[in-house]
Amino acid sequence: MIEHANNAWNRPFLRIGHGGAAGHAPANTLRSLTLALHMGVDMVEFDVRPCLDALVLLHDDSLWAFGQPHTLASASTLADLRRLDAAPDSSVPTLEEALDCLKGRALVNIDLKATGYEDAVLDQVHAKGMAGDVIYSSLYPSSLRRVRQLDPAAVTGLSYPEDRGNASSKPYLQPAVSAVVAAMRLLLPYRIAAMMRGADANAVMLYHKVVSRAAVKAVRQAEGKVFVWTVDDLDRVRQLRALQVDGVTSNHPELFAHC
Repeated sequence: MIEHANNAWNRPFLRIGHGGAAGHAPANTLRSLTLALHMGVDMVEFDVRPCLDALVLLHDDSLWAFGQPHTLASASTLADLRRLDAAPDSSVPTLEEALDCLKGRALVNIDLKATGYEDAVLDQVHAKGMAGDVIYSSLYPSSLRRVRQLDPAAVTGLSYPEDRGNASSKPYLQPAVSAVVAAMRLLLPYRIAAMMRGADANAVMLYHKVVSRAAVKAVRQAEGKVFVWTVDDLDRVRQLRALQVDGVTSNHPELFAHC
């Protein structure tokens, strides 16, 4: 069960900005995080991974999105990454800069995109006095177990499922993807509690198409919370609220004003 001094965790529904407000500005940039705050979100989600000399906000290790598919963030310095975009508020920010932007203004979902740097992330969060404002999410159970080992009071969310190769966005794969997702949705209520125990997680971050009333009930019985990603359709947000999920992540936080 999640128990924190920050009363924001007790709100019945958390409005979460994905990558900040990724429908309006490049995800994981200070511009995007600030826009999400202006749109009144309760929580801001962003991705964190290491480069050679800093922790930075990036979804992928490959820099393909910047036109450099053969270059890795993990083999680059912060200065290298900063040269990818000349606009200060759209360049790759550090974790410290993101925390400074959000401190006292919203809860924070730090999505750990790899393993092995949990200690450094928690050090920065604790140094900012933000331990009670953060949920750490990951696809990797070992990463969440490490977070809880370092901070037993931490809120951790197991992400499910992994969208390998961004398959869900490829039209020619849709029939196969739809069949797999339907099977996941059917089986998830019977698996989710064991998955949470295996990750020592007290929350789950679920792809919206695998969410069902039965899955939400199973997480509740495990004394956990259910957060859902990534929903940009107002009717779907309303459907998920009716299932009593604890929060929804969207690229378009302005939708939350209408539900």
